[in-house]
Amino acid sequence: MFLNDYCNLTSIYYIIMMLQRKDCEKMKKVSLVLLGLSLLFVGGATSANADEGEITAVPYGELKSVDNLQNDDLESEETITQNERAVAIAPSVTYRTHIQNIGWQGWKKNAQVAGTSGQAKRLEAIELKVKDSPYSGDIQYSTHIQNIGWQGWKKSGQVSGTSGQAKRLEAIRIKLTGELGRRYDVFYRVHAQNFGWMGWEKGGIPAGTSKFAYRLEAIEVKLVPKKNYFTINKSAKTSYRDNTKVAGELDAKKLKVPNKYLDNGLKLFKNSKSVINFAEKELNDVNRKTIGYQTYQLRRNLKTIGYTVDFYYPY
Repeated sequence: MFLNDYCNLTSIYYIIMMLQRKDCEKMKKVSLVLLGLSLLFVGGATSANADEGEITAVPYGELKSVDNLQNDDLESEETITQNERAVAIAPSVTYRTHIQNIGWQGWKKNAQVAGTSGQAKRLEAIELKVKDSPYSGDIQYSTHIQNIGWQGWKKSGQVSGTSGQAKRLEAIRIKLTGELGRRYDVFYRVHAQNFGWMGWEKGGIPAGTSKFAYRLEAIEVKLVPKKNYFTINKSAKTSYRDNTKVAGELDAKKLKVPNKYLDNGLKLFKNSKSVINFAEKELNDVNRKTIGYQTYQLRRNLKTIGYTVDFYYPY
């Protein structure tokens, strides 16, 4: 790039010198044309390079987090009886998936991977069960299916999804009921097309994507005794992405903003007001697990190109 600029500037210099020597009129006209083309080329190169400079993310405003973080479902020590402490058998979760061109895979358990990775094969259905539970209650789950949307809740041993219809699963939500749900949390995370492994989720909150038309490719599920999870985890990944356009959103692809600046699907906004409105809505959504956020101003060649946000999660 720099060599081309040097050559063009050199050409401009010789053209100007030629004009100063007052050669024939024809040569003057040719030189003026060449001069104009050279200037146009240099200007065009500068304009093109303006969209390719390095991007910097500058924190904009203070870190915002919710107050009084606590788990409302957490039971006090006094509510756990001596008999319950004596229970030696812990419940576990087993699950299997129906995979494109493969069919039903074998049963997996306790955070083992069900599905595939790197093979571009969609999950089409899933079945879950809880085993060895000394408590009342069950596991329930619902899947978001291509061209269908959210299917109704299924319970232990029932199939959620489709078979023989070539329809991808796009998201899933899983929850526990009854006494089992008071004692344990079910955690789950998915491997989604173009996103890879997403963050852990729990308690019936969706994991996956919406309106991207991306397939789920794998899933991990585990049961964990309830405890207080609410410590800010800056490195945690979000578990769900919605591609619905919102007010003030910019086209990041058109502006050539790499995905790494937008945390695998986060949005780019035209001004600080738009990004804060988006962040506050996410923070105050009772169905999401967000507990804090930090907004950023993205700059290229010292020019502001938009605003984005990082969310913080409790686990």
